[in-house]
Amino acid sequence: MNKQENVRKVVAWCISQGYAMSQRELASIMGYKESSFSQILNGHVPVSDKFLSRLSAIDERINIDWVKTGYGEMVQPMIKQEVTPVEEEEMEFVTESNTGARFYKRGGKLFMTVRHVPYAAFGQFANEADSLEPLNEEWLWETYEVDRVAHGHYISFEVKGDSMDTGARTSFEAGDKILVRELGRQHWRDRIRFNDSPFWVVVFGSSVLLKQMISQDIEHGTLTFHSLNPSPEYADFTLSENDIRSLYYVIKKKPKQITFGPTH
Repeated sequence: MNKQENVRKVVAWCISQGYAMSQRELASIMGYKESSFSQILNGHVPVSDKFLSRLSAIDERINIDWVKTGYGEMVQPMIKQEVTPVEEEEMEFVTESNTGARFYKRGGKLFMTVRHVPYAAFGQFANEADSLEPLNEEWLWETYEVDRVAHGHYISFEVKGDSMDTGARTSFEAGDKILVRELGRQHWRDRIRFNDSPFWVVVFGSSVLLKQMISQDIEHGTLTFHSLNPSPEYADFTLSENDIRSLYYVIKKKPKQITFGPTH
């Protein structure tokens, strides 16, 4: 059994678990064109560590050692994690909004904790977006420093792929976490202030994408989105408002943590 065979089995498992409806959709979720994805699965292109990293991000139970060597189990048991928003003994609770966001104080600073939609839950999120409840008990919490107690539907997302990554600090790297606020559909027909809030999470079909909003055609009810990465595969695209399930504008970014050297 070779590495490509194992990768194909994991891909089939991911589709069977509902993370994508097809190989083409899974390729898109992982940030690949369908042709490039097929070349990897068929052995025409080597399986890179970058590919394996993106594949393992679909579900934390995927055993990459098994993919590489065939030893062990393809899918490891889920490790139960305690769902706690913050270290409450270090924080002073302030209030909880009617949408479930919690606010705490520590050291003169204010923090908001919200439910976090991880990379692996994007398919589930998209499928439920029309009637999404923010208090999904399967999701963990993410904490952001804020300047005031705010109301509205706030949630956290994990950035996937490299379509918004230019290497600059103002771009978005895979693994970054973003705090976003939903813009209710009743406000879409007004002129959206995308110059003030340029970056948006847009949910349509079974896709959840982070993009820059660059134009709005109120007469035809369309929005146009742009990727920061200049690669030709990330062309601008326009969506009808009728095809969009949810819109969230980005409030702030929390870069992924990087550890240099041993932690013990």
